[in-house]
Amino acid sequence: MKKIFNSHLKLWFLIALEFIKRHKGIFSVSFFIVTVVLFAQIKFKLLSKPYSISIGFIGTYQEHDLPAEVTELISQPLVETDENGKVKGKLVIGWDINNDATVFKFKLKDNLRWIDNSEVKSKDIGFAIPGLEQSYPDDKTIQFNLKEPYSPLPSLLTKPVIKRGTMIGMGPYKIAKLEKSRVFITKIVLKSVNPQLPVIYVRFYPNEKVGITGFNLGEVQALLGISNPKVFSNNSQTKLQQKTDYSKMVTILFQTKNPLLSNRSLRQALAYATPKIDSEEIANNPYPSFLWAYNPDSKKYLGNIDLAKSALERAKSSISDEKLKEELILTTTPNLEEVGNKVISSWKDLGLDIKLRIESGIPQNFAALLITQSIPKDPDQYFLWHATQTKTNLTGYDSKRTDKDLEDGRKIITLEDRQQKYFDFQKSLLEDAPATFLYFPKYNIVYLKKSEKLLDKILRYVQTPGVD
Repeated sequence: MKKIFNSHLKLWFLIALEFIKRHKGIFSVSFFIVTVVLFAQIKFKLLSKPYSISIGFIGTYQEHDLPAEVTELISQPLVETDENGKVKGKLVIGWDINNDATVFKFKLKDNLRWIDNSEVKSKDIGFAIPGLEQSYPDDKTIQFNLKEPYSPLPSLLTKPVIKRGTMIGMGPYKIAKLEKSRVFITKIVLKSVNPQLPVIYVRFYPNEKVGITGFNLGEVQALLGISNPKVFSNNSQTKLQQKTDYSKMVTILFQTKNPLLSNRSLRQALAYATPKIDSEEIANNPYPSFLWAYNPDSKKYLGNIDLAKSALERAKSSISDEKLKEELILTTTPNLEEVGNKVISSWKDLGLDIKLRIESGIPQNFAALLITQSIPKDPDQYFLWHATQTKTNLTGYDSKRTDKDLEDGRKIITLEDRQQKYFDFQKSLLEDAPATFLYFPKYNIVYLKKSEKLLDKILRYVQTPGVD
């Protein structure tokens, strides 16, 4: 049986060899073509599938509140801010404002087109801003009418615009596919009209723990905006990209109605004793230092134990020794626990009885609260500090002078006059010390080293939150 099989095998080999000899010309040409194609494939990847990258975000989102990093790939805003936080036109050539800051008219640039090549008309663009009435005098003009004066209105229009009733924008990408679980988006596929840009698969994770698991399982090649990148410090396959996020600020809020912290000198003592946090960009002010309204001569705290002791002595003139011995609790969230421990260690040097409490959310009742707050691009911080804003003014701060500055700041039109109001606002706020401003946190992107080039290609179109 074995001999018969070997004979058949030898026969088929001889037949194949004779066939090749008779058609060697065809085989030579075929071999040449295959060689050229293989070379071209290796060199230029002519036959490869469209290249792609998968990125992950933490949080639950719907169509109307997608992360800015996604919407900035899809479209552009009417206006943007420059390096000093001043608003300038992006899709508009400019705007007119009436004398009492209640009517704004924005003029669109010529020849604007959506990604589907249809002409951009003013009526295509809408903003869901409470108290804002929109109208369209012509195809190039968007008019906003307000019931109350509000000069910072343009700063609210920095979100990329989407064509009304669609998900079409003016960016390099369009949404090719969108998947949901009930009302929340779980996955988006973005494709570009530019063949040089990769397909982007966007995944959304309900919390950071699930997101980190998804990254480790290979579901995404990059994870954007995570709070604790240290979990990847031992992974040699990953890299970390960090930028300062000027849209947020790590702050200690003092409850000014608290029997102990109602004393301004004691709040100042704690503010002076609060340490500067290494490797972080110090705030020491409610505004970033580049903002046009920042007052460089405003009061400075942080890391000055001598001035802290002096302020504590002033506090003792109106607070009894018995009262100062009472326990004072600093509450914070788990991701700021390390910073919280540094703060209470410095406060204890003043001889105070300080404890740190960790809670998962913002408590309704607190004495001192260490949190990360969002701050607006415009210097208008009315909602954070005005006495009437009881839901967002968490410190209960009440100052007639500060209230007046904040009220005037949103009515005045000229930048110079507004600046003077905010200079005075900073002076009053920092003297009263209802809060201690520590630093601007980092915006973290963790990604696989092998995906760095693709990630850089798409991040060119994305403005990291708060970084202008």
